[in-house]
Amino acid sequence: MTRSDRVRIETGKGKIDALHYPGEETCIVMAHGFGAVKDGLIPFAEIFSEKFGVLLFDYRHFGESEGEPRQLIDIKKQLEDWKKAVEFAKELGYENIALWGTSFSGGHVLRLSSEIDVKAVVAQAPMVDGLATVRAIHSIGNILTLTALGIADKFASIFGKSFRLPIVAEPEKLAFMNTPEAMRYLEIIPEGAKWENSAPARIALSASFYRPIKVVAKIKCPVLYVVGERDTITPAKATLRAAEITPKAEVVTFDGGHFDGYLELFEFCAEKEYEFFVNHLEKD
Repeated sequence: MTRSDRVRIETGKGKIDALHYPGEETCIVMAHGFGAVKDGLIPFAEIFSEKFGVLLFDYRHFGESEGEPRQLIDIKKQLEDWKKAVEFAKELGYENIALWGTSFSGGHVLRLSSEIDVKAVVAQAPMVDGLATVRAIHSIGNILTLTALGIADKFASIFGKSFRLPIVAEPEKLAFMNTPEAMRYLEIIPEGAKWENSAPARIALSASFYRPIKVVAKIKCPVLYVVGERDTITPAKATLRAAEITPKAEVVTFDGGHFDGYLELFEFCAEKEYEFFVNHLEKD
């Protein structure tokens, strides 16, 4: 097992906590999905670190990273954190950078790679279209309720407060994710991780408008889309459409839902992703 070092990355507005698995020329930068923490991705990082350097980080407001309120999901801040993590990897001496993202961060790596030069990208069960995801998870009534609660939370933030909702709950309860498979989310959070099942509701105001699919045609590097055919969180139809318009896309599908890639089908997905990185990062 490759040893990792805990590092702190300065953003200018709080420090990011990360695990660095030392490598040579290439570093794979990784981060977690919607409301999760990096602890659940350590198995992926350990596999990739057999051949490459890896930098696995928590966004501000999550895990061991700084930031209040806790568990705040802010698209702009998370993209800023990605850029800081990439800059940090370059400062460590890595010449080549690759990105790995999953679910919400799967959308982030697509967005980021359309803007900066990276060598390869893996997007596992990525949220390519916030509108498609919201429609897949919620009824119109729930969407209106979440929007109202998001407005209430945004107003509360003026006074340093936050109105919070569960990240995941059973289908009959209001939460950011409440499809029948959603409770499997809890299985990807390791015991003892610094995590709570809640987040400020204001993300409901921006999630639908976050559509990385709009920029994937600009990505110049190879991209591997890993797609669950029965995904009820990030619908396969939207992801496959994104792959169609990505210039250098490769697609791996698996017969499972959103969380199977972390759980029962972890070995399958990690192996395919590792092979993709080897194929595209060791050509020179």
